[in-house]
Amino acid sequence: MAHDLAGNVRRLRKAASLTQAQLAEAAGLPRATVAACEQADANPGLHVLLALAKVLGVTMDELVRPPPTQRHYKVPRSEHRQNRSPDGRFRATMVSPLASRGVQIQDVDMDPGCKYIGQPHPSGSQEFFYVLEGTATLIIDGEAVTVAAGDLVQFPGHLHHVYRNLEQRSSVHALSVVVLAL
Repeated sequence: MAHDLAGNVRRLRKAASLTQAQLAEAAGLPRATVAACEQADANPGLHVLLALAKVLGVTMDELVRPPPTQRHYKVPRSEHRQNRSPDGRFRATMVSPLASRGVQIQDVDMDPGCKYIGQPHPSGSQEFFYVLEGTATLIIDGEAVTVAAGDLVQFPGHLHHVYRNLEQRSSVHALSVVVLAL
């Protein structure tokens, strides 16, 4: 972990065009602490990792995990996480990697008669809802928007939103992409 941490801190700092001193100042840490984090034997405390991750705009996971050895990342089906409504009529499967920065991609299935209250996303985020099959109705901040197959609706993710399938016989299959504020 320490070796990955050192390389990741150095790589991310340079990608942000920051010197060790600038990163340290922005994170409220001594420059020596940042320099130590870029050494293979680094063993920083949790507060240091949190401060660095915040300034670098990444998760703590991205700081300590091995960097990808290739320029792509495949998410096997075994790593997909599914969220179901209590009645099982709404299913959203997170297909984007856990460590992806700034974007969440979900494969959404809505059974006939489905109504699901969405979780507001952080302020500054945008949601893109693209219907592949069927017709969905989204209630976005009190306004009903009908989204048929092939249509997309974009809206500020922090707004109150409800996903509906008003059809009684056909299901809805859609993709939800949330782009978080960076």
